This record gives sequence, C-alpha cells and structure tokens, in this order.
Amino acid sequence: VDFAEGGDPTEMASKMMAEVDTDGDGQIDMDEFVEMMRKGQMQGSGGSGGGGGDGKDGRGPAGVGGLSMSYNHRMSQLARNVLLAHQKKIENSVIGDDLWMIHPMSNIHAIWDVLVSLLILLTVITMPLSIGWDELNDAFFAMNLTVDFIFLLDVCKNFCTGFIDENDAVIMDAKVVRRNYLTGFFITDLCSSLPLDLILRAAGASDAGGAVTGTKQSLKMLKLLRMAKLFR
Repeated sequence: VDFAEGGDPTEMASKMMAEVDTDGDGQIDMDEFVEMMRKGQMQGSGGSGGGGGDGKDGRGPAGVGGLSMSYNHRMSQLARNVLLAHQKKIENSVIGDDLWMIHPMSNIHAIWDVLVSLLILLTVITMPLSIGWDELNDAFFAMNLTVDFIFLLDVCKNFCTGFIDENDAVIMDAKVVRRNYLTGFFITDLCSSLPLDLILRAAGASDAGGAVTGTKQSLKMLKLLRMAKLFR
C-alpha cells in the first residue's frame, strides 16, 4: 500500500483493510487482528536472525528497529485513514436536498447546543428556589419567561435541523426530519418549554393557595424534562 501523503484516505483505508481482511467480509475480526499482530512480531524478530549487527538488509538492531518502525507506521496509518474515511463518509452521505436546513454538524448548531445546555443548568438551579419561595419565584419571573421562550424557539429549530441516522447518513429532508421529531422528542420538548409562570399568572392561579399551589408546583416540575436534551 502506498502511504504517500495527500492520498485519498478512503482509497488508502480500503486497500489497507483489504490487506488485513483475509476472509473478505469487510471487517477485521479477532482472528484477523491476532494474525496481523503475529505477522508484525515475525517481521520484527525476523530481522534479528543471522549475520552481523551492521543493520543492513534488515539484520541486527538497526534492521529490527527499522522493521518495527515500519510496522508501527503502517498501523498508525491504517487507524488514521480509517478515521478520515469515516469522517469523509459522514460529510458526503447527505440524504435530502433541503439545504436551507441547519446541518447537525455545523458550528451554529454546536453553539446553540452549548447555549441550551447552560440554560438547562440554570433551570436546575433556579427551579427548586422558585418552588420553595414565592418571593424568589416573582423575582425570577422575567428570567424564567425569557428562558421558556428560548426553549420554545429550540422546538421550532428542531423542525429545521437535520439529524444523523443509524447508518451515519445526514438526513436533510424536511419531511423526514419533521416526522422523526414529531414521533420522537416533540411532546417532551413542548411540555418542558411551556411558559407555565405566564399561563398561571394569566389564569389567576399565582395567588391561589391550598391544592392549587400544589398543582402549580407539580406542573413546574415538567421543566425537569429539559434535562433529557443533555443525553441525546
């Protein structure tokens, strides 16, 4: 296999895999891995037999070192090219032509996910305080309302963001994306994003007591469903 720099990683990885994959099933199983390591050890030890120690023709310490270095170089090149080929496959495997949608591997999507994660952390900190003390709940009203609307915006964004399926293909078909989200996390995201403080205040339940207060606090616990976003 030619290890020249600048070669196509997919082609190089395919050639190197074909060299190791003796049964031709397209995968390196345990037996093939053991055989690959055994051949490498034989190449390294083969250079030490017979002849002087001048390192020529693979004999002696210099020859052993050269063979070992060559073998390690081949293994590192195999791993590198497999990773590059996998990355290239993901980038090129795009299903759908709705290119106006947000790519799931774009920087914009990554930055938005970081923002949402920070807001989830903020919710986890402030929600128990809001439930325990009405004074703090009133003080956090404007902040909670802003966070709720950002999460509602995130729900809308999910309808416009592609996803990576089980075959590592990027799905950018709007109809498929909408169907996948509606049958997946839509209900959970919507319930955890509703501006409950605003709804309860508009319904006049913010000043009620007794059982209404207990129900109000239970409804606010729905915001904990936002934590599910962290594990997707």
